[in-house]
Amino acid sequence: MTMLRLPSLTRKQLFALAIAVLLALPAGTAWNLFARSFAPKLELRVGRGLRGVVEPPKTFQWSWQAFANGDNQRAIAYVATQAVPIRNGLIRINNQIRYKLFGQFGAPGILRGNGGQLIEKAYLDEYCARDLASIDAPLRKWASQLRELQDLLESRGHVFIYLITPSKVAHFPEAFVDRYPCASSKHDREQKVPAFVAMLQQAGVHVVDTATLTHSMKTKYSFGLFPQGGVHWNQLAVAYAANALIAEIDRQRNARVIAPLEWTYKVSSDATGEDRDLLDLLNILLPQPDYTIPVVSYAPRQCGPEAKLDVAVVGGSFVHTLSKTLASAACLHGLKSYNYLYLGLRGGPDYKVLKGRMTAADILPIGNADIVILEENESVFPQPNGHAVALYKLLLGKN
Repeated sequence: MTMLRLPSLTRKQLFALAIAVLLALPAGTAWNLFARSFAPKLELRVGRGLRGVVEPPKTFQWSWQAFANGDNQRAIAYVATQAVPIRNGLIRINNQIRYKLFGQFGAPGILRGNGGQLIEKAYLDEYCARDLASIDAPLRKWASQLRELQDLLESRGHVFIYLITPSKVAHFPEAFVDRYPCASSKHDREQKVPAFVAMLQQAGVHVVDTATLTHSMKTKYSFGLFPQGGVHWNQLAVAYAANALIAEIDRQRNARVIAPLEWTYKVSSDATGEDRDLLDLLNILLPQPDYTIPVVSYAPRQCGPEAKLDVAVVGGSFVHTLSKTLASAACLHGLKSYNYLYLGLRGGPDYKVLKGRMTAADILPIGNADIVILEENESVFPQPNGHAVALYKLLLGKN
């Protein structure tokens, strides 16, 4: 068998190649600056796109003040660097070197715990600041307000469910609290959710606590219910949460409106989507999601009257996979999911994007839905200015 030999380059040829690359870089940058204004699809890019959102500087303005305070200089530098064709690759190479040699992340706000577990700093900050004494009054007030919201919807003949979703730090505290300073007591950290659930039950609020449900199954499987490289619960945790919601819906409607989901799962090491969302935010050259995740497959079913139910789910990032599961696998084809109330609307059996930014007029139909599910993550409540409080104020006409 004859081996194919690649021609060796002389010193002169290597020098010519280097000159060509150096000349091509500014030429490609100039082309991208030109193409961006009339045909962005024609821009030249080398390497995979970057994940995450970076707040751009103020746009260029023809004013002495903008030059004096440096706004225009920053605007020019931002536009020019964004146009460099190999920018994505250079950033990934730099992040890879920092990650491998120094264990540092290029993405701000992401921390690494024991066993390679990744987490957003905000979740750890909340977990380590839990103080039952200081949040007792706000939690009781919020429980009372949720009861007001529930009473309004039930007076219209609708079902209301308050859904609590889990935090990864609360699921894997041993991966983080011994590695980073954590001022709160173990008791306060672990009792926040049970204490609030007790208040909700005392107030008569219909609550589905999938945080406690998820944490209780931590040792049931050979893997946790949060992926190592992601911040959201995995598919198996979502499956259990979906059935918990279905059971509560059926209980309130006093009928088996929706049959529980049946599923199987297989173990995989090929993490995608939410199972690697934090890993992708690192923007390194060679991300290696070498951890176990469950991939859930739902048993097919014949859809019945439940397909016509008008279901409104209002929540944050934890409800996306859950809403998609309910809309498709549980036949809730009339489900609409409001992302942080105003940030976007998805729905239908294929869980398509229905609208981007929402207005108050777009939100009001929630009050007429057959079933309203309001979600908050355990790391959020009590929060005076969040999507849940905004819905409460809007539907009850509060300021």
